[in-house]
Amino acid sequence: MADELFVPLYEKIARKNTIQRSLDITLLFLLVSLLGYRLFCLNNHGLPWFIALVCELWFTFNWVLVVNCKWSPVEYKTYPENLERRFPELPNVDMFVTTADPVLEPPIIAVNNVLSLLAADYPADKLACYVSDDGCFPLTFYSLVEASKFAKLWVPFCKKYKIQVRAPFRYFFGDSEPSSTDGNLEFQQDWLKMKAEYEVLARKIEEAARKSVPCDLTGDFAVFCDVERRNHPTIIKDDTLLNEFGNSEELINSAVQALKGKKGFPNNLSNSLEAACKVASCSYEYGTSWGTKCGWIYGATAEDLLTGLKIHAKGWNSALHMPELPGFMGCTPSGGPEAMAQQKRWATGLAEILVGKNCPIIATLTAKLQFRMCLAYLWILFWGLRSIPQLCYAALPAYCILANSHFLPKVEEPAIWIPIATFVTYNLHTLREYLKAGLSIRAWWNNLRMGSITATSAYLFGLFAAILKLLRISETVFEVTQKDQSCDGDDPDVTKFTFNESAVFVPGTTLLLVHLISLLCLSSKLPTPVHDMHGVGLGEVFCSLWVVLCFWPFLNGLFERGKYGIPLSTILKSAALALLFVHFCRT
Repeated sequence: MADELFVPLYEKIARKNTIQRSLDITLLFLLVSLLGYRLFCLNNHGLPWFIALVCELWFTFNWVLVVNCKWSPVEYKTYPENLERRFPELPNVDMFVTTADPVLEPPIIAVNNVLSLLAADYPADKLACYVSDDGCFPLTFYSLVEASKFAKLWVPFCKKYKIQVRAPFRYFFGDSEPSSTDGNLEFQQDWLKMKAEYEVLARKIEEAARKSVPCDLTGDFAVFCDVERRNHPTIIKDDTLLNEFGNSEELINSAVQALKGKKGFPNNLSNSLEAACKVASCSYEYGTSWGTKCGWIYGATAEDLLTGLKIHAKGWNSALHMPELPGFMGCTPSGGPEAMAQQKRWATGLAEILVGKNCPIIATLTAKLQFRMCLAYLWILFWGLRSIPQLCYAALPAYCILANSHFLPKVEEPAIWIPIATFVTYNLHTLREYLKAGLSIRAWWNNLRMGSITATSAYLFGLFAAILKLLRISETVFEVTQKDQSCDGDDPDVTKFTFNESAVFVPGTTLLLVHLISLLCLSSKLPTPVHDMHGVGLGEVFCSLWVVLCFWPFLNGLFERGKYGIPLSTILKSAALALLFVHFCRT
């Protein structure tokens, strides 16, 4: 029996890292060389050279933090079969699903989340799922009541056939359809039955969503009558279902809470979780502290990062767990207002942490956080502050073309090979990481492009929001974003960038217009050789073209209509700013 206590649950395996370390060091050497060259030639150049130096200092510092975080990568080989041997009495597990608005976050998404969690490969009597609806909508409760009926069929089906993709809308509309040659007739029949049942569930929820009142507000639904969204008492609904399947019991415990802060107070997720923990059957040392020590009570929108920081400061360690991608239920849009809002919220939270009382530097100085863990948090926090250096660096090529200046060595100078080697090495390095992770070149390019777009737009507004809060001019608010119901890979529009009239799209549109104007002005000077134009070099022209490529979705948006087109108001604002920039460059 004593030997059972030492049965390993996982094994930490050091990953060979020779090539990656070589590339990391090479890139760091190139960055330091570029800084050294800029400092050596600083007196012979003007403002663009100095701005490039400051921006590259930031990039180099950030790269040092990146190298620290990925210097010694490890992989975890897990042994779930040893779990019951190690712990004959498995602990209770409580899972939380949060939602706030059935229009922006369709209930079918929350339903699929709950169903995928309930069907997890874990003893059913030790598994509970709690759904927090901060908007107090009867539609959410109605959807979950109907989903609980479907769960009585779905959970046994998943466990009987060991289904890994447990979110129904992913499973039935993916590649799981049994073929006609499949010899398992029972599975084919069960599959068709389950799909029909899920379609009935989805249709009921869809029809309820079309009504002003989704159902009769009587019985269990009576508490939702005449509820004021921003000022109502806590509503807790507990729905426990017991389903017999063979010799096993499937316990489905789904508590629906519709919570909201008192009038005059901001939407506070920690309030929801605090109430949820009062209902929970076990939530342990840190679970019971939600609402008093964890959550948005910290005063920042990045409460997840703050919770991790607090836990690490108490001596906890973390392990990276990356399940197979099909196991994920949700879908993140490739770009658009929702993605920008999420990135802005994230950047605001990072800035709030860095300048607040929970800064990891303070935790390290008070001996509450390991130094290397502090560097890892600083990398994340400084990543959210990269908007200004990246925006300045992206605008430099256009400025140099318009002002007949340069921030890169001339083509004929040997030093030109330093920025070229840096650019090539960095992009090949990141591409290699994507390919090694099993991702495509297209995924690499999309993420590289979106990194430039979000850094110069959403992150910029997030930084301003944090500064306004620091100066006590305004408070940050938690914005609920629109969630996609479908992520069909065959849909040609699913990866298209969408726009609205939000000011977050003004910087990107302005930057694109500035580069288009600069390239247009340059073309009017041809056929004069580019490298002979009063200091304008071929490097600046290439960088300007690169920025246009990165902001290609904005270029498409100038000519599209509807949600795929940039609104006229945004174009006019950006055009005015672009003309001011051009005037500044010419003076």
